[in-house]
Amino acid sequence: MKNKAIILVAVRLKSKRLKNKALLNLFNKPLITQLTERLKKSKLSSDIVWCTSKNKVDDKLEILAKKTNVKIYRGDPKDVMKRFIFAAKKFKANNIVRVTGDNPLTDPQVIDFMIKSHVQKKKDYTSCNSIPFGARSEVISFKTLKKCHSMLADPNSSEYMTWMLNRPKYFKTNDLIHPNSKINRPEISLTVDYLKDYKNVNEIYNYFRGKIPSLQKIIRWLDKNKRLLKKLKKKRIVKKPKNINVKFKKVYETR
Repeated sequence: MKNKAIILVAVRLKSKRLKNKALLNLFNKPLITQLTERLKKSKLSSDIVWCTSKNKVDDKLEILAKKTNVKIYRGDPKDVMKRFIFAAKKFKANNIVRVTGDNPLTDPQVIDFMIKSHVQKKKDYTSCNSIPFGARSEVISFKTLKKCHSMLADPNSSEYMTWMLNRPKYFKTNDLIHPNSKINRPEISLTVDYLKDYKNVNEIYNYFRGKIPSLQKIIRWLDKNKRLLKKLKKKRIVKKPKNINVKFKKVYETR
């Protein structure tokens, strides 16, 4: 397939804020499994691969992947971009959908919307930041990922690759606003960073009994559930993570 796109899920168990969150229970299944089942609804991606590290702590993820028949790639513990490059090469992808393993409500319909735009417009990097935080993903061309990695001053900071790829000076970026205004709610946060986030998302999964509908229907329900909606509304100030070097090598930064 000329424009084959695969979903790469960045996941690890060594989380400081919420330990083993990928394995937390969401309506009788691990969070990462619920996320994967939701991602399978994407019609324009051909594969879903968990990308984790070779650290022993992540052995549990490999065991779960084999048990649930999910593809997995294990690579460099710190250089996440390198991990993605090797996984994409192994599964022969032209484009990569980057999903993070702490976002079990990532929307598959938005993924397809982004893939279509990304391919049609021949972009390097595509995002859609108009929808709730935690439902988002990114589409990256394989060639761009390799080029970006070669430019990095510190590849071990590439876990924060959004800061490196979303740079119009260097790459053809494509930040979309979704045409469905009913899901353009960037003030809502559906990600799982802390225990309180997990409890909120778990409430959503329990209400829908594990059968999560479209993002529009989730938002419609949240608008009726003012108590939970209030908890999920957050003012997010986008700041570069501390002690992380997202710069390119000097030879590129001075151009």
